[in-house]
Amino acid sequence: MSAPSTSPGPHATRLAPTPSGFLHAGNAIAFLLAHELARRTDATLRLRIDDLGAERVRPAYVQDIFDSLHWLGIGWDLGPKDATDHSARYSQGLRLHRYQEFVDRLWTAGELYACTCTRTQLEQLRAEGLRSCACRERDLPPETPGATLRLHLPKGRQVRIPAWKGMDVLVDLAMVMDDPVIRQRSVGTAPGRAAYQIASLADDVDHGSTLIVRGVDLLPSSACQRYIAELLGLERFLEVRFVHHELVLGADGLKLSKSAGSSSLQAMRVAGEGPETLYAQAVALIARVL
Repeated sequence: MSAPSTSPGPHATRLAPTPSGFLHAGNAIAFLLAHELARRTDATLRLRIDDLGAERVRPAYVQDIFDSLHWLGIGWDLGPKDATDHSARYSQGLRLHRYQEFVDRLWTAGELYACTCTRTQLEQLRAEGLRSCACRERDLPPETPGATLRLHLPKGRQVRIPAWKGMDVLVDLAMVMDDPVIRQRSVGTAPGRAAYQIASLADDVDHGSTLIVRGVDLLPSSACQRYIAELLGLERFLEVRFVHHELVLGADGLKLSKSAGSSSLQAMRVAGEGPETLYAQAVALIARVL
């Protein structure tokens, strides 16, 4: 592994695994794709562990990220060198104040609303063909107990996603997602923390990302973050280019996921397997994408 640097170069991309379970083959192939893109563009590669959802994080899952990257032979230039270093210096929990700055700016600009609806209530509204709730019009204060803060998505708003290679993509944001949660629900006396869309955007802005590699399932998130960047005038993020790659599917034809119990990289290592099969799959994907 390369020794971690202190600042990004002119081009920068990242690996952004979430330690909510043991990594699987789909994660590995996506990492290999990002690693190859960094090599071809002479970009610095940052390891950023998206551990904002602290209640789902386990030390074993964080350690698995480092073990998996070493097993795959992937080095990185920026970010934590090991799990201890991550906890001490790089955890997203250390940047909550920065994320809150973005939330506050959106609230002040009138782009957010407080929502007290439960997940069950929102699912019922969707079943009835509604994409938003009455909270949009209630003008609740942000400190309302149990409220999330959601982003108003205007109907018909087209967001352009700049592609690293090929044609840019236009996304009708309100058609691909409901009003996203920007600040999580408060629990007891603990204030709600910023949600994924804000944390990911703030990290990419502050880390100087210029290339982002994601699965095509995250195209709506890319559009959402681009839209937020426009609202906040974050010109650096508006210059980012994206690679949205096809998903790696399991033998059943379904998307691999931690929650679905897909075969993990950890299980492959315990069984004494090497990463050669994953390399072959990654080479095929790289040929199609890059």
